[in-house]
Amino acid sequence: MSSVVLAAPGLPGELAPILELARHLTTHGHEAVVVTTGMFEKAVTATGARFVSVGGASDLTEDQLHALLAEGAALPPGPELLNFQWSRLFADPIADQHAALQQLLDEDPGRVLIANSVFLGAWPVALGAPGRRPARWIAVGANPLSVSSIDTTAFGPVPAGPGQDPHAGNIAANDGLAAATEPTRLHIETILRSLGADQDVPPFADGIVTVPDIFVSLSVPAFDFPRSDLPANVRYAGVLAPPPAAQWTPPEWWADLNDDRPVVAVTQGTVANRDLAELIEPTMLALAGHDVLVVAATGREDNALGITVPGNARVTSFVPFTELLPRCALLVTNGGFGATQQALAAGIPVVVAGDTEDKPMTAARVAFHRLGANLGTANPSPAQIRTAVDHVLADPQIAANVAATATAYQAHNALKEICDLIHLPGKV
Repeated sequence: MSSVVLAAPGLPGELAPILELARHLTTHGHEAVVVTTGMFEKAVTATGARFVSVGGASDLTEDQLHALLAEGAALPPGPELLNFQWSRLFADPIADQHAALQQLLDEDPGRVLIANSVFLGAWPVALGAPGRRPARWIAVGANPLSVSSIDTTAFGPVPAGPGQDPHAGNIAANDGLAAATEPTRLHIETILRSLGADQDVPPFADGIVTVPDIFVSLSVPAFDFPRSDLPANVRYAGVLAPPPAAQWTPPEWWADLNDDRPVVAVTQGTVANRDLAELIEPTMLALAGHDVLVVAATGREDNALGITVPGNARVTSFVPFTELLPRCALLVTNGGFGATQQALAAGIPVVVAGDTEDKPMTAARVAFHRLGANLGTANPSPAQIRTAVDHVLADPQIAANVAATATAYQAHNALKEICDLIHLPGKV
């Protein structure tokens, strides 16, 4: 049996995989300690793991987190927003995360660390600061792999013209991203230097992959861009399926999903759902009168819709994807990496509409592998959605591509593969 520290920032999408790993480890007799913010203490203890608060100013309340996210939402998509999010959400907590991690390693120096890749609390010691290193550091990437490559960017390969160097465009674009996000790197460097780190600090998008001992991408090569220079410490493990919702009761309309109409689900995720007019409302309007049944999962208790719900739509604050997706023909999503992959793993094509965080990276992968449609905006019109849904449902090549991708996901058992790395023999 092992003693494992699991860690993640206090964001639902980043913490969810860590909670599943904690549940798996405790079920199999391991000691698991989860470091995150206090608002998730009940979610942590429900896994059987011990909860440890990250502490300090990083221990945001739900209201503080929403205020921070709202501050970022006021910025236009692009480098300014990216630097804000990476600096405020992931860099600012480094000192508090480092302190919490060092305390746990002082208790037991033999502990392994399994951390979400954007939990940077292990960076200081890894880059020269005094302190203890975990016995092994496994970073779990719940976002699209964005490490630099001569073959691609985080958004896909840059096309090369006849006779042109096929790598030049990718190298230039990756250098451009590093330059555009240099404020984040400098911010991280300042924090690390204050803690005693003396080694070079890589760009954020590369460092989250290359600094840990092992980086596990919660994805499959079939939903990524080919890289001939993939770092040797990278593993693909498939997707972590959410657990069955033990206390979920199907709504009274659930039997409506059994008729002959294709079911189209639509979601804006668990965070970017303050304005349902971005995607959920236009999707219901787009498909009103169509011979489909629309299921809208709002992710919020008040279901604050600004439109009259069409007769062929059903609305709920929450529905487990494990229950819904097997009944669906298509998912309309704002491009959350987890939700998109859950659909593809279930053999469901996707229509993606998102332009913040890592959503454009997810959408670019959908387009590159022809697994649905990329609308290229977070605010599509009903006409755009209707055209995309009709196209995706009717395209046999998309259906074949999705089926092949689902097979690739089914070849993995992410929980087992990640936990097996705890006892990987020898040096990484």
